[in-house]
Amino acid sequence: MIGKQHNLLYKSKKHLAKSKETWWRHCVFAFFAGMRLIFSGLASIIHGIVPAFFEGTAAITVIQLYHKRLVNHPNPDYAKYISDIKRDSK
Repeated sequence: MIGKQHNLLYKSKKHLAKSKETWWRHCVFAFFAGMRLIFSGLASIIHGIVPAFFEGTAAITVIQLYHKRLVNHPNPDYAKYISDIKRDSK
């Protein structure tokens, strides 16, 4: 028998509970955030080749997603990720 730590349904429910979200809301946000990040990645590649194109697009997208979604997020894991990255970047 597979233990709970390897059970995808259990892990998904635990993640959604920590995030205080429904599956649908989580799915919609993750889909659109992923699409924005893909677009920003492509824009960044093009910007690398022709700096006049897509100035600031990737940075603005990351900053918007960070402030919209991660700052004050109910999942305590995100606060830990943020503090770990701040500590490691010094």
